[in-house]
Amino acid sequence: MKRGATLVLFLATACLAGAQQSSIDPQKLEQIRRMSPEERATLKARLEEMKKLSPAERERLNDNLKKIKSMPAEEVRKATERAAKLTEKDHKEFVELASDFFKWERRRGMKDGFPRGLFFQWLKRDKPGKLEEIRAMEPGPGSPRIDAFIHLSHEFRGLTMTKTEEHARRHQCISAEEVQGLKDLPGNDFWLRWSEVTRNCGRKAIPGPVPPRPLDPPKK
Repeated sequence: MKRGATLVLFLATACLAGAQQSSIDPQKLEQIRRMSPEERATLKARLEEMKKLSPAERERLNDNLKKIKSMPAEEVRKATERAAKLTEKDHKEFVELASDFFKWERRRGMKDGFPRGLFFQWLKRDKPGKLEEIRAMEPGPGSPRIDAFIHLSHEFRGLTMTKTEEHARRHQCISAEEVQGLKDLPGNDFWLRWSEVTRNCGRKAIPGPVPPRPLDPPKK
């Protein structure tokens, strides 16, 4: 999963750089053609996010791409893992940015269970352009930040549901009825049940070599 995420990010950056230079590497195009529909959708979404970045941020991405091309594969893997981890500063900033959204949730009586750490990690890795937009918004009651985070939380839930379905098919550790039950749950009831189902997954999985779980929370 991490290797796939690295490839998508690499291709997205390469495509953006190629678009700026009016040419795209044929090898990169071939890699895109071999991608699954889900991977291509992720690539397209990341390209759209990158297009929203400032010229300075785009230049920084191009510089990073050049560095990645010159790095051994093992170093690229380690660098990707480091970049995906939330620092204490990241976590503090994201909590502040989303504070109005979380207050809105509490006023609506939503139960605790939303995986903030995973959500923030996803924002850092996949939504840098959207974060820049949110930073420019005024905070406070009625802030547009609330709507922005509502939309992002729905997108995150949909992505998590897709990964859960893929994980269940590979591991055969979650029944079709459980998966459908998750889809039908409202609000944060979904996250409470999702946490329970994924915790129990390891005890039900069929023995044998399987890919690492894409939904594991970051280690503390």
